Amino acid sequence: PMKTVAVLGGGIGGLAASFYLCKNPQVAKVIVLESSSRFGGWLWSLRRSDGAVFELGPRGIRPAGAVGTNTLNMVEDLGLEGDILPVSYNHVASKNRYLYVNGQLHKLPSGISGILKTVPPFSRPLLFSLLTEILVKKGREEDESIHSFVSRRLGKEVRGPELLFSRQHQSETLCGGRNEQGGGLHPVQQQQL
Repeated sequence: PMKTVAVLGGGIGGLAASFYLCKNPQVAKVIVLESSSRFGGWLWSLRRSDGAVFELGPRGIRPAGAVGTNTLNMVEDLGLEGDILPVSYNHVASKNRYLYVNGQLHKLPSGISGILKTVPPFSRPLLFSLLTEILVKKGREEDESIHSFVSRRLGKEVRGPELLFSRQHQSETLCGGRNEQGGGLHPVQQQQL
């Protein structure tokens, strides 16, 4: 018998799962249940009235290994190849990364020399965190959250509240999820694929 499958959550994981379920010949219908007013989860864009677009979620994919190959295959299946903008490792966008902390933009260190010295907003050289990395035990969860991973591996300073929250700028948090004004649950929406 043909199956109807409900997918909880319309974020990138739920949408990808729905995509593959739709390819399954035993599935007649896929229903995506999303509690917010839009699909995409962490993937979202802010379009300003002057035409500027700010990507407030993940902006890139790293096409490495089996997961990367699978992602690129899905991009091709969806006909989105023309929307991919390749960025090489030596491109300025790959070299310049920033954190917005306490109202200031901080350039993250790049290269070996950058991790040897203390740079704001950090209170110690990043090399220290990298060296202690080999002593940190693997997490107990098979699918660990970014918040847990960063806390366990790099310390609470790196994932601390000053790096996580910037409500007035509607920015996405580093490790804890997007801040949304209004809060509360929204009616569940259904999207049949």
